[in-house]
Amino acid sequence: MYIALDRTLILLIEHKDVMYRLIDYMDLHQRKDVPTEVFFNCIKDKITSVKAKNDAERLNEAFDLGNLVKTGVISEHNKSRGIVAFQPAIVEIFRLFDKERMRGLKKAEFENIRIQLENAFEQHQPLTFDDDNIQFQEQKNHLFDLLRQINSQVQNNSAHLQHEADRLSKHLDHDSALLSLHESKQHQEMLVQVKNIYDREIIPMLEFLNEKEYSKTKPPLTLIDNIGKLYAIRGYEDDSYYIGQYKLSILSHYKVVEKIKQTLQRYLHQEREHRLTYNAIEQAYLNLLELAQKTFTENLKDKYIFKAIDPQEIYYQGLKSHSSGQDALIEWQDRNHVVYFNEYLIDKQAKQRSDTSAPITTFSEKNTAHDPHNAIKRKIKMIVDKANISPPIDDLYLVVHDVLMEELGQEYHLKYVLYGVSCFKQKHGRRLKLQISFEQPQRQIRHNSYVLEYNKREFSA
Repeated sequence: MYIALDRTLILLIEHKDVMYRLIDYMDLHQRKDVPTEVFFNCIKDKITSVKAKNDAERLNEAFDLGNLVKTGVISEHNKSRGIVAFQPAIVEIFRLFDKERMRGLKKAEFENIRIQLENAFEQHQPLTFDDDNIQFQEQKNHLFDLLRQINSQVQNNSAHLQHEADRLSKHLDHDSALLSLHESKQHQEMLVQVKNIYDREIIPMLEFLNEKEYSKTKPPLTLIDNIGKLYAIRGYEDDSYYIGQYKLSILSHYKVVEKIKQTLQRYLHQEREHRLTYNAIEQAYLNLLELAQKTFTENLKDKYIFKAIDPQEIYYQGLKSHSSGQDALIEWQDRNHVVYFNEYLIDKQAKQRSDTSAPITTFSEKNTAHDPHNAIKRKIKMIVDKANISPPIDDLYLVVHDVLMEELGQEYHLKYVLYGVSCFKQKHGRRLKLQISFEQPQRQIRHNSYVLEYNKREFSA
């Protein structure tokens, strides 16, 4: 059943949430149409939420895709692409209902306005200014329509910027004392919004309203002024006066936008400080990670991460000032935490019934397993080189343990894992990315009467 355009628009206005949802989708994905599936889902959700049967049937008829196409509310329904596009004028009407959904003018749109004014000026120059000249009347009507449109766009853009500045200022001033990581992320996201609005909307509008900003091309306001002078020279003083009034009306928004710019500038300094602090903290973390990884060799005697490090390599001025304002409470358990940064080969005797750990053994210089000419070392290296061990590797120690145990059989000893890992890192360490995981308690591999406690090594391409 066909529903007239006026009744369809009334229903759309009464149920603005449908159009708001579609407009939000278009703004989020930066497009001027919506997929047909998204459109149907919005209409279905709305009709389902209406409890009265008569109202639901009326909405179903009015919001039917065929009816919206017939009434002209939808200007395009492309079945092959699966998209639906609304009339731009109707979308702009719903944007006027909610300032939050008003779209700001970007640099490309200001440039398009300038080109239109430049074309209008070029079209007026060769014309004969005479009321009986049909071409003159057409250009004159087009000019005043264009000036009204520009004035309306600039006015709406100023209102949009003022609303955005008030909204962001309200949240940023309220969030001056941050209590959680989630609030900190929200604060940072709003600072990024401030920077985007400042760079993409405020600066282009100020350039548009400033007659001295354009060097290679004529400024838009200068073009309006030149068109007005053209009318005054040809004897159309009244029209020239009205053109000048349009120019003043457009120019009057300069102070408003300049004030918004000054309001947001203080948040830009805050955004820059946040960005520099984050970059510095990230760089410090990467430096610490690199220093920590350098201390890890596959020799058990060299496992001391808590060695003296120059404070200048760890801290910087920004991190010091940040950490000085933080409070931390650390509860240390009654154990030696250095244990969790090292690998230990522990001898678990079968007859030992005590829960205490056996003495920790290490490999001395006299140990034959570390002799570079030892046959077992050459055999381990050959096995690891030939083994099909490729990234991603979740636990290198466990993988090498399984390979060596399968190949060596009864000759295998748990301490051979360490040398096997060293052989793998020597061959593939430069092209693979290493990640060390610190877990409490450490991971364990048990073989015969020995237990190897270690930190998991992950390798990725």
